[in-house]
Amino acid sequence: MKRITLITFALLGLIAVLHAQEKATYEIQGTLSGAPKSQKGKLFLQRYNADFSLDSAQLEQGGFRFKGTTEGPEMANLFYINNAGERSETLDFYLHKGKIEIKAKLGLLHKATIKGSALNADARNFDDVHKTILDSISALTSDYFKAEETLSQDSFRMDSPARIAINKIDVSLNKWSAQLSKEQTDYVAQNPNNPLSLFQLQRLLKDTSNQQLVSELYDKLSPALKQTAVGQELHSQLVSLENLKIGDIAPEFTLTDTTGKQVNLSDFRGKYVLVDFWASWCVPCRVENEHVQKAYDAYKGKGFEVLGISTDFVLNSWKKAVADDGMTWTNTVDPDGKVSGEYHIKSIPSNYLLDPTGKIIGINLRGESLYETLKNTL
Repeated sequence: MKRITLITFALLGLIAVLHAQEKATYEIQGTLSGAPKSQKGKLFLQRYNADFSLDSAQLEQGGFRFKGTTEGPEMANLFYINNAGERSETLDFYLHKGKIEIKAKLGLLHKATIKGSALNADARNFDDVHKTILDSISALTSDYFKAEETLSQDSFRMDSPARIAINKIDVSLNKWSAQLSKEQTDYVAQNPNNPLSLFQLQRLLKDTSNQQLVSELYDKLSPALKQTAVGQELHSQLVSLENLKIGDIAPEFTLTDTTGKQVNLSDFRGKYVLVDFWASWCVPCRVENEHVQKAYDAYKGKGFEVLGISTDFVLNSWKKAVADDGMTWTNTVDPDGKVSGEYHIKSIPSNYLLDPTGKIIGINLRGESLYETLKNTL
């Protein structure tokens, strides 16, 4: 009897999960003004970060309509391509079951009015309340991209003025980003039943150093949110990071250094070591190398080492960058991404600071943070 009861509960739980993941129907109706009547362009609906379109629609007297199914809520975007193949700017929004009305103007698509969607209204309200933060991040990011392009054209020269510009931008960008993270954290804590909280947690988890925070906030979400596709995806991401929290022993690995020698992470036991993921083509990584160099020069005589892990495919480019940036610490390469995968590296630069026992004591220490952490530790 007990066995039957347990099986019954297990089946009920499975049915609940499957029911939560059932696809529901969405319908999008809208208007797009400003498109010349001579053009036979189309509107395209696409899942966020997808390489293919979910659907397309021809404009009929300025109107358009999409209908389909979604496991939603999910992020999506809408854009227009004219008959010359020219793509408009993008409207990012949340797709979910039910009817959504969109009123947009070509050239201002990102400012479209969206009705019939509490989720999109909440998202727009959050953006309006935090407009100063978001506008500052947007402007600084634009400046950063321009400086990145200049530094690339300068072949990452150490004396390039773009390096100084990037460092200054990075300081301001980090301050505004930290403020945004705080606002996102507060929002989730105050709105455990709102689907927007799921997406705020996704954004916070892009920085893996936030995993403990995100895990604590996720636990406080309503059961209904946890059962959504996004909620279960978040849970899977958190599970995959379980052995990479502060206090965990970092996973062992073996890679090849610039001389062809096999290097083990365990070779560094007894010292503080920064496991640093980077690549020769990554502009932020090349700039960050200066900060790593400062920390290395200051503390290499006090039991601190750096173990660089490049994700380069072209080994000559990797070795050239090591030489050009004066990286005198141990550098290895992970061309097949095996170690990067084990450490769940989604973006670079990324790093883990380990203590002499191999325990993680810091994650993604960028800029002066690494130097200050070592100063307080050593």
